Amino acid sequence: MGAGTHRRDAWAEEEPIPPEKAPYFSIEKSWHKLHYLIAAHGGMPVDVIHGGAELPLEDDMDYGPARYLTPEDLARASGCLATTPLHELARHYDLAAMRSAEIYLLPESETGVPLDLDTLRHRYEELARFFSAVATASDGVVLMLA
Repeated sequence: MGAGTHRRDAWAEEEPIPPEKAPYFSIEKSWHKLHYLIAAHGGMPVDVIHGGAELPLEDDMDYGPARYLTPEDLARASGCLATTPLHELARHYDLAAMRSAEIYLLPESETGVPLDLDTLRHRYEELARFFSAVATASDGVVLMLA
């Protein structure tokens, strides 16, 4: 998805851009927990965190290579995200198991499950909105974990 300078500047200044209008989107540090919950739930037809074809880049990424989801991938992923609410994934929330699996924990993880799940729900819903907009535009997405 193309990005105009004004959108990039707005993102950098942390002005709220609705995910469905953003040229790029970040679920921030929630990616690891969301991946854990999705995998524990049985996965999705398209891995929305680590899926797609590998993209070779000059610089190494912190948590694996950049990957590309095709428009077809996005259509399948969008449908699954739209029909799988976070409360279904939340059944697999187990902080002790996440610690044992060395899942990246958010500060909210230490303050209590409801706040942590609220953060994850918010990020998951934004991800679903972003993927839906990209799928509607028949675009692809580059996934990068940093």
